Amino acid sequence: MSHDPGSVHTAEFRFRPRAEVVKTVPQPHALMKSSGSVGPLGSFDTLRAGLLGLASVSMLLIGGCAAPPVHDPFPPPKTVQVPMLEGHIQIDGRLTEGVWSRAARLTPFVQYDTQAPARVRTDVRVWYDSAALYLGWVCDDPDIQATFKARDSKFWEEEVVEFFVAPGPLESYYELQWNPLSGAFDALIKNQLDQEGRSVKFDGDWSYTASGMTWAVEVDGSVQDSKDRDVRWTVEVRIPFSDFKQGTPRPREIWRGNFYRYNRDTGHEPELLSWSPTIWPGFHQPKRFGYLEFKGK
Repeated sequence: MSHDPGSVHTAEFRFRPRAEVVKTVPQPHALMKSSGSVGPLGSFDTLRAGLLGLASVSMLLIGGCAAPPVHDPFPPPKTVQVPMLEGHIQIDGRLTEGVWSRAARLTPFVQYDTQAPARVRTDVRVWYDSAALYLGWVCDDPDIQATFKARDSKFWEEEVVEFFVAPGPLESYYELQWNPLSGAFDALIKNQLDQEGRSVKFDGDWSYTASGMTWAVEVDGSVQDSKDRDVRWTVEVRIPFSDFKQGTPRPREIWRGNFYRYNRDTGHEPELLSWSPTIWPGFHQPKRFGYLEFKGK
């Protein structure tokens, strides 16, 4: 499923050098990126949410006091207004230019299925101009893990951040990934959905290449060395709208998209995190993608 990146891609990687110790990275759980069926969820969760709501009302009426907040097991997808900004930036992985302070910020990330809090903080900044979409990832990480460097490697078996975006119908969307060693992955996904919108099976066009995309990574710490304590890694990305076969989004135009992160620390279970929780099994649940509204000027 791999293909050569080609000379048109640019990437920059900086990190503070330390002793290089390569360790075996634990394999991910069985719900990684493989085509297949998903389990039945949905109607039971709706019923359960209704019963929880009735229980809260009963407590309020009987006890005469405010009921504790009830966790929503199936919240609506998240929404963000993406600002249209102007500003010159250098793609160096640092996010130091002033325009980044005016970008929309997406945080916190939670466990994609249970919505449980994450061990680490993830902050994504998003903005656009007339030509491209800009993403800035800030990933706190005390134990940065990565060995893959080649384009379209199985980055999800280690640590990686991912962006899924559907400019049009949910059955077709782009999947982009970046890891701490400045590796990148790009694919065009076709997803078969059932009547409720849940994924039945999906497949990818692995030959797709985001030919205009540029990115850079900066690491504060060491990579693949669990003997020390790292701080964070950041990713800065520019994706021309032409890579999505789109022009500049119209004001108030809405795309669907989600942001994910695989976090792995030695001695802990892997964390599979998302901005908008999918609840249903796996990341490839486009009906659970968030709403990206382009604000215009």
